[in-house]
Amino acid sequence: MRVWDIHPGYLSRQSLLGQHAEIHALYSIITGTKKGYFNHPETLRWQGCPVGLKWIHDLTTLEMVLRDFNHKSPCGPAHLPVLLPGQARPDRYVDPPVGQIEILRQKNRETGRTGRIPLPKSGYEYWAHHKYSVMARGYNHYKEVQSYLRSMKNCSLQEAGELIEMIAAIMEKPVTESALSNTVDHLWGYFKREASGPEKEIYLTRQPENLPALVRYFYGLAVKYNRTYLLHSTIFADFVEPV
Repeated sequence: MRVWDIHPGYLSRQSLLGQHAEIHALYSIITGTKKGYFNHPETLRWQGCPVGLKWIHDLTTLEMVLRDFNHKSPCGPAHLPVLLPGQARPDRYVDPPVGQIEILRQKNRETGRTGRIPLPKSGYEYWAHHKYSVMARGYNHYKEVQSYLRSMKNCSLQEAGELIEMIAAIMEKPVTESALSNTVDHLWGYFKREASGPEKEIYLTRQPENLPALVRYFYGLAVKYNRTYLLHSTIFADFVEPV
């Protein structure tokens, strides 16, 4: 039993399905509707954190929808209290995120499976995968991480624990309209030279309320124009249309 503390984009399709099933089982246990595995380390660390577990579930299902899974099993009530800082994650790990990445890497070697996003080999690669999700939550957060990385002489994956914690805390923050608008402008830079007239018109006539839909549209453009770097971004799971 495991709930990964890294983005579900790193999980293979099989691991993504497995995580989804594990979350449902854990949610039933910690909310008292089922027994079993009550003393499992994964269960114990999620005790008292149902809002956070549902948050992880919803992010997992958004990644599933992005990869064309048909999701029909919501977790918990449709409306839970607003997520407060620190609620999305327990105060301890079974394995720290850096260790989880290495566990998943070994698992992928054995199975030959990979996720949508390749597992990072350094802190810089981890940041590259998350930077647009961070930017959408505030350019100040983006600059904070950039400044942190500039202060590092080397940021191997083994030294990236603090960076991963910093990014995880930012990912729990809400997306703001102004920050998302700025992020959309950055994403558009990957397509503006090759985009067709109708594609440019969609970008130029955008409205604030349509920004999330525009990010979803950009995923299709990233596939069309083979923007591999962009396809490995976590941001697209942030803005998939829920089903």
